[in-house]
Amino acid sequence: MHYLPILLQIAVIYLIAAASPGPNFFMVTQLSLAGRRGLGAASALGVCTASMLWVTLAMLGLAAVLQRLEWLYTGVRIAGAIYLVYFGLKLLRASTRRSPAPQVHDSGAEPIAHGAAAWLRSYRSGFVTCATNPKSCAFWTSVFAAMFPAHPPLWFYGAVFATIGSLSASWYCGIAFMFATERTQRGYRKLRRPIDAFCGAALVGLGAKLVAER
Repeated sequence: MHYLPILLQIAVIYLIAAASPGPNFFMVTQLSLAGRRGLGAASALGVCTASMLWVTLAMLGLAAVLQRLEWLYTGVRIAGAIYLVYFGLKLLRASTRRSPAPQVHDSGAEPIAHGAAAWLRSYRSGFVTCATNPKSCAFWTSVFAAMFPAHPPLWFYGAVFATIGSLSASWYCGIAFMFATERTQRGYRKLRRPIDAFCGAALVGLGAKLVAER
C-alpha cells in the first residue's frame, strides 16, 4: 500500500478544517490582538498541543471510544461550551469600556503581566479551547475511520503525528503573528470595541451551539 498519498490526504483535510473559523481561530486572534505577539504564539502552541493530543488519541482508538461514551462526550462538550461562553462574555464586557484596549486572558479582561505566568495563561487558553472542543473528537474519528489504513507500519504513525503537529503550529502561529503586526494593532486600537464585541459574540454563539447540540 502507498502510504504517502494517504498522509497527504489527511494533511489536506486537516488544513481545510483548521482554516474554518471556530473556537481555536477566535481564541488565537483575540489573544494576539489584545496582547503581545508572544502571547498569541503561546495560545497557538496550546492549540497545537491539544491537536497533537487528539491525533494521539485517535491513533490509539480512544477518540472513537470517547464518542461512544455519551456521558463523557457530553461532559467534554458542556465544559468546552462553558469555557467559550465565559471568555466571550469577558470580551463583550471589555467592548463596552472606553479605556484603551485591555489585554485579555482566560481569567478575565484585565491587564496581562509580562513574563512566564502570562505566557502559561495564554498557552492554557489555547489548549483548553481545543482540548474541550468535541468537534475535534468527531473530526479525528471520522478522518481516521475513513482514511487511516489498517495495520500501517510504525513510521506512518510518527509521520502523521509530525505532519499534524507542524501544520498546526505553522497555521496558528502564522495567524498569531499576522494579527500581532503593528499595522494590525493600529487598526485594532481604532476598532477595538466592535472587534471585541464581534469576537465575544462569536465565542458565546459557538458555546451556545455546543450546549444545544445533541
